[in-house]
This record gives sequence, structure tokens and C-alpha cells, in this order.
Amino acid sequence: MDIEPATWAIGGALIVGLVVLTVVVNEALRNRVRIGRRVAPLADMVGGGEKPEAVPVGPQTTEQHALAGLLDRRYPLAGGVRSALIGSAGALVVLVALVPSLVFCGMPTALAIVVGLLLAIAAGWTVGATLEQRQRLQFNDRFLVVIDDFQRMVRFGIATSQALKSIATSAEEPVKTSLRRVTLEADFGVPLGVALGREAHRIRISEMAMLAAIVSTQTRTGGGLAESVGNLAEMLRERIDNRHRMKAATSESKISLIVLTAVPFAAIGIQAFLQPDLVGTLLNDARHLLGIGAALIVAGLVCAWFLVRGAGK
Repeated sequence: MDIEPATWAIGGALIVGLVVLTVVVNEALRNRVRIGRRVAPLADMVGGGEKPEAVPVGPQTTEQHALAGLLDRRYPLAGGVRSALIGSAGALVVLVALVPSLVFCGMPTALAIVVGLLLAIAAGWTVGATLEQRQRLQFNDRFLVVIDDFQRMVRFGIATSQALKSIATSAEEPVKTSLRRVTLEADFGVPLGVALGREAHRIRISEMAMLAAIVSTQTRTGGGLAESVGNLAEMLRERIDNRHRMKAATSESKISLIVLTAVPFAAIGIQAFLQPDLVGTLLNDARHLLGIGAALIVAGLVCAWFLVRGAGK
């Protein structure tokens, strides 16, 4: 049986899947640039033209490896090395499972390895981005609690630096680590607004950049800090409520995705029980059709996941 047309068909279907995954990666990069644009004006406002040198603090004086620094900048909240290891493990699992499947469906071994590597890299990237996104959602939820506590302490007359140290001690991760880094810099003479702005720029959280701008402006010009922080808390509360509404609105689509994912496997299982000869023919003489169908199903599910994920942000 000549399988050359089948090989080209499988390759074309998988290329469609690669294009879809490329779009997902491109959207993640665009989101990162959009967050950077949000933070940059606030960072400039915090700096106010003054750029004090950072003071080395304790264990941070050791020089960081270039690769580890790159990973920390890519995944500042999820942990660069941790996210890279989990993403690499996921990519390895995809590669080990995908290459034999592609060869089984009739694709040449060399082409199967190349396609498997590309899909494994895309899968590893997606795993790392998902971990970072979850940490960002947790940060926003817990940062609201921190802002409420900070507002109450300032309203009761507690000094700004002392209030920040207090909430840094009681906050939950990942907010706790970021606030401790801010308080350490403040202890070494860095203005509190500048330290908050640096941390906001490092972790790319626009809400912390807003807090930095509020603190820095209040330090230079005075005014009611509690009222400004209260407005920030109200804005955060509205953002979280809107995100939860969007999550509830897209829950039906997510359930549909799960059902659509399970239906082909359930259909093949039922068919194998009722007509095993037909499934045997599919697995032996029509492997290329099985590969084409699987590739198109995966491409469609990725497109649907991308649309649901984009609507839920």
C-alpha cells in the first residue's frame, strides 16, 4: 500500500496544529508586552527622574547565572528554574508519547522526530506560561487582601514603612516574597515608592506599580494616602469580580471542550467492543486516516481552548 499521500496529509494536518500553537505563543508574548506597557509609565512616575543605585542585600550579592536570571525574568512569580524543569518534563512526556504515535500512523521517522520536537517545545512553553499565569491570578487575589490591610493600618495612623513591614509578614505567597524584597531594599535606604516600583517592574504586576505610584506621589506631595489606597482596592475588587464573571460565563464552553475531547476516545472504545474487526482494520490498514483524524481533532481543540482562554482573561 502506497502511503506517500497519507504521509503528506498527516504532515499537513500537524502543520496546522503547529500554526495554532504558534498563535498561542504569540498571544502570550503580546500579553507580556501589554503588561510591560502598563507598568512602564507608572515606573517612570515612581522614579520621578531620580534613579538611586540599588543596594546589595544579603544573599543577593552573589552573582546569578545568566540562564537562571533569564528564567527568573521569564517566570518571576512561578520560579524560573522550577517552571523550566516542569515545562521540560512536560515536553519530554509529549515527545516520548508523540513520536511513536506518528511513526505508527505512517509518518517517516525523521519527520516524526522533527514534528515531535516542535510540538514538545510548544507544549513545554505552554506549561511554563500556565504556571506563571496561575501565580499571577493568585497574586492579584491575595494582593487585594494586602491592600485592604495596608489601608486600615494607614488610616489608624501607622507609618507607611511600618505598615508595609507588617503586611509583608502576614501576607501569603507569592505576595509575601515580593513585599519582603521591597522591605529589605527600604531598610537599606531605597525610597519605599522606588522599591515598590522596581518590584512591580520585575514581576510585571500593574497593580503593584499603581501602589508604588501612590506611595511615591504621597511622599513627594503629601495628601490622603488611605483614600488613594482605598480607590486602588476598589479597582482591584472590580477587576477580580469581572474575572470571576467571565470565568462563570465561559464554564459551559470549557465543559464542552472536555466532552469533545472524550467523545472520540469513547467512540473508538465502544466500536472496539461492538465491532473489533472494524477497529482492527483502522489500526492496521488505515493508520494514516487515524493520524489525520487525530491531528484535526487536536488542532480544533487547541483553537477552541485558545478562544475560551482569551475570553476568560
